[in-house]
Amino acid sequence: MLEEHESRIRSPEKLDQMTDPDWMHEHLIDELALQMYLYEKGRIIDIDTKQMQKLAGYLNTEFNPDAEDMRQEIRQLLFKYAYAATKYILKKSKEFARINDKKLMIILFDPYGSTRQLLDGEPRVDQEIVDFLEKNNFNYFDMNQVHAEDYKGFKLSQEEYYQRYFIGHYNPKGNHFFAFSIKPRIVEWLDPPPFTYRKSNTLPNDFKGYLEGN
Repeated sequence: MLEEHESRIRSPEKLDQMTDPDWMHEHLIDELALQMYLYEKGRIIDIDTKQMQKLAGYLNTEFNPDAEDMRQEIRQLLFKYAYAATKYILKKSKEFARINDKKLMIILFDPYGSTRQLLDGEPRVDQEIVDFLEKNNFNYFDMNQVHAEDYKGFKLSQEEYYQRYFIGHYNPKGNHFFAFSIKPRIVEWLDPPPFTYRKSNTLPNDFKGYLEGN
């Protein structure tokens, strides 16, 4: 269903093309995901529902062209489209890691989406991706769930809790919390373990096992 294409920007020099309105219009005019995003956000007022029905068919999902709340209908279809692309990329990444004898860890973190939903006790919007990671035995770390468990230890409103860790993105305390939350998984993942976490001081103090070819 999904097809790979060459990147339209294949060098640092070509990044300048993104400052050219005509170039951007020419290359993005048929971009369905962009159209759906702009429509869902109320930035455009029309969208081709026949194209949406066709996309829904490819994604094996439902789409109601007569929905009363069309923006919500488009939003749900956009999520399905995004998750289909995400799963495709995850599969390719896992295969790349296998072929090149690399390790792969996926980190899930959506502080203003999934995290808030978990704090509210609601179903998370990215459950489809979590299920995919579980089913396909991906090594992943879920920071959304870490925050949900951490929140239980406070008697704070959500806004007060967010002020503790965020200033839009993480503040220094948030960075510290993330680092120490993921640290045990990183230590467990690395082989050999970092010097500080080695159980024996008889192990050689070199970087064999980390460097390419060792």
